[in-house]
Amino acid sequence: MALSNGRHLAFPFRIGDDGRTVAPANDDAHVRDELLQLLLTSPAERLFLPEFGGGVRKLVFEPASEALRGVVKARITNGLTRWLGHRLTVELVEVLWDDAAATLEVTLKYRPAGSPDSRVIKFQRSSR
Repeated sequence: MALSNGRHLAFPFRIGDDGRTVAPANDDAHVRDELLQLLLTSPAERLFLPEFGGGVRKLVFEPASEALRGVVKARITNGLTRWLGHRLTVELVEVLWDDAAATLEVTLKYRPAGSPDSRVIKFQRSSR
């Protein structure tokens, strides 16, 4: 699938062997890059867009509880709907804490706009 709407930059930003900026291979890769960028950006990290971000990196340091798990799930779902609602459809957001292993796992199932197939991304972060 070719990229739509002009040239896009890959995430993370990098320079290729030819000295030019690297672009994502297709629309699916671009949507995945945008999704990762949203989830891994902390709220208020962007000066001119302080409400942008999912804050997944900082979640591992939060106390594990059912209430917080619900808040995190809602925050991620709302962020994806607000910032990427035109690019993807969220099918599943699952947030799991493992106190014994001190890990946080976020599973996200989504479908890029115009695609019949779903994609799954999993994040796992340990506080150790």
